[in-house]
Amino acid sequence: MQVLEILKIADIIFVETYTNFISEDKPEFWNEIKQKLEPLSRKDLEENDHLFLEKIEGKIIALLIPGDPFIATTHNSIRVAATKKGYKCKLIHNSSIISAASSISGLSSYSFGRTVTCPFRNNKSEFPYRIIQQNKSINAHTLVLLDINLVDDEFLSVDEAISILSDLETEIHENVFKKSSIVIGLAKIGYNDEFINAGSMDKVANSFNWRKIGPPQALIVCADAFHFAEKEALSVLWGVNTQK
Repeated sequence: MQVLEILKIADIIFVETYTNFISEDKPEFWNEIKQKLEPLSRKDLEENDHLFLEKIEGKIIALLIPGDPFIATTHNSIRVAATKKGYKCKLIHNSSIISAASSISGLSSYSFGRTVTCPFRNNKSEFPYRIIQQNKSINAHTLVLLDINLVDDEFLSVDEAISILSDLETEIHENVFKKSSIVIGLAKIGYNDEFINAGSMDKVANSFNWRKIGPPQALIVCADAFHFAEKEALSVLWGVNTQK
């Protein structure tokens, strides 16, 4: 059953509003849907999940989630709780930055290591630096998700993330995030105005006003060596010279 068909028969349509920014552009088919969207906060789905499940008992409901519902989020807990109560759950997959990052960049998905989130500067942590270090030790790329704060409508931009990682390199000094490191900045992937830029970290950070481009954004920190097909893709698609 397709998304439109489910939305047409749903008694209530909920939308989760706390894990990512949601485009204000409505799809064309939305005019065929009579129900209004009911927003759900983190508290609704996590702290008060029992109240949510009581509210939807005996109803057909749709829960819209930005990205793929169970990738790097806590939504699996609500699916498990609903299944325990005997509710039938159907998952309709959506695109995720986890897969889109390798697809759009031209890098092989098999060449990626562990994904990590870079927090805002005021929540400074060595963790993203250490994950990049671990991945590079096995010659793997790192997808770095950039922190967001939907309550304050704030997001971490690509250039800010590069600055944070550069500062960590200066402090830890283990030659992980070098000036020669090739990175790929990703902004608004999947939107009509998506933006990608690749090259040295200085070039990617300083060539564009990433904050003006807007969220959501992510960063790929590439391994120090590439498969020959990746080299060609980076050269043809983004003009990146991977020769040392």
